[in-house]
Amino acid sequence: MKSLVKLYLIIIGVFALIFVLVNLTGILSVADIKTYLNEIKYANPYKIALIVTALLASDVFLSVPTILIVTYAGHILGFKLGLAASTTGMLISGSIAYILCRISGNKMLSILIKDKKQIDEVNSIFHRLGFGMLIIARALPMLPEATCCLSGMMKFNVLKFIFYYLLGTLPYAIVLTYLGSISSADNPYPAFIGIGIVYAILYLLWYFKLRHTQTTKE
Repeated sequence: MKSLVKLYLIIIGVFALIFVLVNLTGILSVADIKTYLNEIKYANPYKIALIVTALLASDVFLSVPTILIVTYAGHILGFKLGLAASTTGMLISGSIAYILCRISGNKMLSILIKDKKQIDEVNSIFHRLGFGMLIIARALPMLPEATCCLSGMMKFNVLKFIFYYLLGTLPYAIVLTYLGSISSADNPYPAFIGIGIVYAILYLLWYFKLRHTQTTKE
């Protein structure tokens, strides 16, 4: 289990570093995204939907603020179109991470973990618990991207990956786009409160999943 946690921390550290660099270099800061989304809110809805999808799809490379974009999508596009654009974008991002890490998985694992026994152990644990990790990955920032990368590295079945990833992502997208759709510039509190509740529930699920895993191992 320690080797799996180590892998998670390394991958999350990489995504955190990307996020910091992107913001420090000014390539695409959180403020830029907010400004841009506000500027295009009166454009053609389908054009906005494509932009939202593209922004979320780029998350694997730029570590964009997913929660902000999904909520804004609901606010600007309404619930149905915002949900479609957000879910599609997050699915594309997760699939890119999965494919890239599946292609280079063996090489990456041999670099990150030197011991063959530890690699086998991580592989076994992830194939046993990966479905749960994919479902609750939205509990923490950058955890979804890390879990998608690990799914690819461990060559997790692609259809199962898509199913469980959507099972965790869709409720998240539904709640945030709906809260965004009922919020306004004058009354953003439903979105803020809802976001806090969503994260609290997901974090508790993630926490109890880890506790259950450790108890089972003991």
